[in-house]
Amino acid sequence: MLPCGPMFGHPEFDLFEAIYTTRSMRRLKPDPVPRELIMRVIEAATLGPSGSNRQPWIFIVVTERETREFVAERYKRAWDTYYLTPKKRAVMETQPDSPAGKTLKSANYLANHLGEAPVLIFPCVKRYNDERHAGQPMYGAIYPAVQNLCLAARSYGLGTSITGLHHIFGEEVDALLGVPPTHANEILVPMGYPKGKWGRPARKPAADVTFFEHWGGKPKEDRDVSAR
Repeated sequence: MLPCGPMFGHPEFDLFEAIYTTRSMRRLKPDPVPRELIMRVIEAATLGPSGSNRQPWIFIVVTERETREFVAERYKRAWDTYYLTPKKRAVMETQPDSPAGKTLKSANYLANHLGEAPVLIFPCVKRYNDERHAGQPMYGAIYPAVQNLCLAARSYGLGTSITGLHHIFGEEVDALLGVPPTHANEILVPMGYPKGKWGRPARKPAADVTFFEHWGGKPKEDRDVSAR
């Protein structure tokens, strides 16, 4: 049995390798995932930041086939009915090798095979109860926690993706899982051993999305060069 606790992470796995190669892995093998590994990645999630250290999260882990199939049926219905528009279907069919086509094919695979994922994790987050934000989920806490979860899963060779399409049938899913109204079932993370290969996802260069000091601002050395 693997030990749990903050001192028992995965020191052999480089943090930056995890950051640079963690991408959405939607094609997952049905092989079961050891309970100890599930708890390790959730522990990593709980080390994420939260305002006033509220730690307003609850993670519902689903491994039973009947529940997975219940969620999968509604997820596929949401995908077919509301998400896969004729325009998106055309991109997937006529431009399958384009970036958009590849993403849609991958997402379509998940929609048709979600029930085969051995683990479904539902990160739920508490809703604010103050007058100004009453009812709003504490988004600022749950998404850093989920990113920690995905990075930790990567270090153990487990693939993940982040989706929220289950919201369309949220009342039914929440009723089955017993989620109280005080919490939002914000995210669904399918997890398992991936069929595909790890790799750096396509991203814009950091320099293209960074300004210094103000919107549109360049680093001082760049300004000096352009002024010559």
